[in-house]
Amino acid sequence: MPDNEPFSSKQLPSREQLSSELPSRLTHYLADHGFASQRLTMRPIDESDKALYRRLYCDERVMRHICQPFTHAEADKAFETSIKATLKALQHPDTPPSYMLWVIVEKASGHTTGVIGLNWDQTQRELAEIGIMMLPKAQGKLLADEAVIALIKHSKKTLQLSEIKACFSIKNLATKRIVKKLGFKQRSPSHPAHGIGDETSESQLEYFLSLAEESQ
Repeated sequence: MPDNEPFSSKQLPSREQLSSELPSRLTHYLADHGFASQRLTMRPIDESDKALYRRLYCDERVMRHICQPFTHAEADKAFETSIKATLKALQHPDTPPSYMLWVIVEKASGHTTGVIGLNWDQTQRELAEIGIMMLPKAQGKLLADEAVIALIKHSKKTLQLSEIKACFSIKNLATKRIVKKLGFKQRSPSHPAHGIGDETSESQLEYFLSLAEESQ
């Protein structure tokens, strides 16, 4: 993740401004920067989502399998980090991003329900770790499953990823259910890439999804 440096939302260029400054071969990136599923739309995070960030990161129920809930100041700092990463991705679409975050919006109501993101491995650029956080009111409706499926499709089609990793607490049974349902698998000790970049503790689980296999 990039360092936290506050900046104004006025620094965020519009999609039209960026498109006019890019070679034609790159404008498709901006057109496909968001994605959707049957019930959801996923759009890049922006300055209007600060309250959503606080609701997620300061909620004990949401954070129970991640870490201690954030203070408002900590949530705001993390929010600025995500905004800065989004700005960098939008300004440099020809460069692989290090981190991207999308807000999950329910189409029917227009309400934001959570966030979903990818954190690229710096040594294996075709591998990224997926993460998702949903507000309590959105849980139990299979919305998280739908958002993850949509991001998997987007990752293969637009982001050219070959593998996605999910790392989560051993106590997080809901996430384990989702990843196993979607075909994520744990690596065996004999896997060629076993242990590369893996620094999980005994309280964490790692599952991987090969997008090449997923498309077959």
